Amino acid sequence: MVKAFIDTSVILRILVKDDDIKRKASEKLIKNTKQQGIILYVLPVAVLETVWVLEKVYKLGKRSVREHVEAILNTPELKCEMEEVFKNALRFYEEKNIKFADAVMGFWGLEKGFSTVYTYDEKDYKRIEGLEVRKP
Repeated sequence: MVKAFIDTSVILRILVKDDDIKRKASEKLIKNTKQQGIILYVLPVAVLETVWVLEKVYKLGKRSVREHVEAILNTPELKCEMEEVFKNALRFYEEKNIKFADAVMGFWGLEKGFSTVYTYDEKDYKRIEGLEVRKP
């Protein structure tokens, strides 16, 4: 099996459907990974970049961003490290209006056993249960 990863541009073509030819090619790649002997990954930075682009470029609301990114994370043919971190972060990002990057760092830290965060940007982190927030 060959290990490979997809770039944010492939993810976006699938999600925003702005180029039918590229969308179909991207969907075909994902659908045929097993037949082609490919294990296809979504790298963590691609998830972060996808959220940013959907928000800033495509001006999608948090609910729509969450639904789009969860669709990628829930695609069986795609593997993603930190999948549960991203799912928790997406939930808090939408429901508690937390910046996505802060939510990811908070849940990633908790997953790694870090219960304290030092920050000057306390508001978002204080909304994550189990995380002690301190100023340096």
